[in-house]
Amino acid sequence: MDDPAPDPLIGTVLGPCRLEALVGRGGMGRVYRARHIALDRIVAVKLVDQSGSAALRSAVLAEARAAAKLDDPRIVAVYEVGEDQGNPYIVLQWVEGEGLDASVKRLGALPPAEALAIMREVVLALKAAHAAGLVHCDVKPANILVDRRGAVKLADFGIARPAGSALGQDETVSGSFHFMAPEQGLGAPPDPRADLYAAGSTWYFALTGQMLFPGRALDALLRHREEPPPDVRRLRPEVTEKTSSLIRRLLSKDPGDRPQTADVVLAEMAAVGMLLNVDASGSPFRILPPPLLAEEPAAPSPAAAVGSEPARAVAPARAPSFLPPPAPPPPLAAPVLGSRATFYFFFTVLGAASVGWPWRSAVFEDWLAGAVFLAAFPAVLTVGDRQAAWRKAVGPLLWLGALACFWRYVGAAKGVPPLETLIVAGLGGVASGGALYLGLWGTDAEEIQWSRTLSPIGALLLGVAALTWVVPESRGWTDVLTAEGARAWRAWWATGGLWRWGGLTVFAVAGASARRLKTVAAEPTDRKLNWNR
Repeated sequence: MDDPAPDPLIGTVLGPCRLEALVGRGGMGRVYRARHIALDRIVAVKLVDQSGSAALRSAVLAEARAAAKLDDPRIVAVYEVGEDQGNPYIVLQWVEGEGLDASVKRLGALPPAEALAIMREVVLALKAAHAAGLVHCDVKPANILVDRRGAVKLADFGIARPAGSALGQDETVSGSFHFMAPEQGLGAPPDPRADLYAAGSTWYFALTGQMLFPGRALDALLRHREEPPPDVRRLRPEVTEKTSSLIRRLLSKDPGDRPQTADVVLAEMAAVGMLLNVDASGSPFRILPPPLLAEEPAAPSPAAAVGSEPARAVAPARAPSFLPPPAPPPPLAAPVLGSRATFYFFFTVLGAASVGWPWRSAVFEDWLAGAVFLAAFPAVLTVGDRQAAWRKAVGPLLWLGALACFWRYVGAAKGVPPLETLIVAGLGGVASGGALYLGLWGTDAEEIQWSRTLSPIGALLLGVAALTWVVPESRGWTDVLTAEGARAWRAWWATGGLWRWGGLTVFAVAGASARRLKTVAAEPTDRKLNWNR
């Protein structure tokens, strides 16, 4: 394959700078490493994309001039804004380091203490911007830079806008849809609380190594608007409840439910319990011993380190730059309720006993009830986190169980079913299967609504087909449906069928709810920030 053509701007002089290398591309333009000729220093030069309208380019440059007024060590400085040979450009401070996205991709999810320290610096940068009346509008891991000394800087104020300003006639929504607040994606006026939402989404990424809602950009935007955010502790159980609660509130769909200012977020970040679980009095209720850590390998020689990618090792035992760890009090006794496994054991035994007792009086009509209940239940799986792996495993099993119960019930009937019944049975199986697929693998809100509509329709069609599987020629199809339905209902109701299937449903829902309980584990107290990864 031929090498791509070199960038024609490399080596040319643009404004006060000589462009040396292309280092990145974005939705608004390209970023070059350059040398400021007069100052003889390395800078970053961002060229605004010329494909946009003149009004859009002017707006970007105007906002860059406003960002240049921000004087905060946590914000990448803007040195100069101008236009040369028809190329609008912004001269920025050069940061020798890497973005948070590249760091997480290379080394994995961050320890909770390190993620907290980085996000605290980001919120401090947002506080300075919001105090100046600017909304960043594009907070994401790629715009959070950590230099070689461990300093955190918020970059790319190229699309920042004054708080409350409306989009111009030629302007469209800009930013990363994977981290964007729902109202920002709908074109709402810039609001500092939208930046706080994006900070919460970025915090989730730093702790898990995954985007909040992965997938295509437009699908992610829709899911930010429609779906509840997953709990970060599903992937990182060691994250404290206080941290998880703050992230959930930052990710509230309604801006009014979020922390209203950066100061509120900073106050909560500094509260007791962000890194160590505590009770209401502020004292730890469970202290676990730190895990056994592998012995830290000897530092490689400079020669061996050239060209090799550093591996994440146990951080050196020294105080972090931003957030010192809380001093742990003496260990207390473990909770009297015991472990999570013990809870599940007693829950399963008591639940199975209470649910299983009514099944002593089960009747043949319970096969019909099983076909209807199991075919309708996948609609319940669409409520909550539809992306959970256990739902995608249980859903097909429920659908197959419904078909098995249906076949067991109609297998006792002798004779050939009429064509109408075969059609109804086929429609019922397809409707329930389609509802399962749309509910657990669909991405649009309309698909979820279709799933919740088709699931009970499929269950009803399977029930009708089972009752009319064999229709004598001397009787009408509707007469058989009415008579068989009444007979099956009386037999099922008289033997306590509602208690059997109602209890089974309650037991399943309770088990799914209990699954969300997480074993609370304290963050190891000897884990420190490792800024020299």
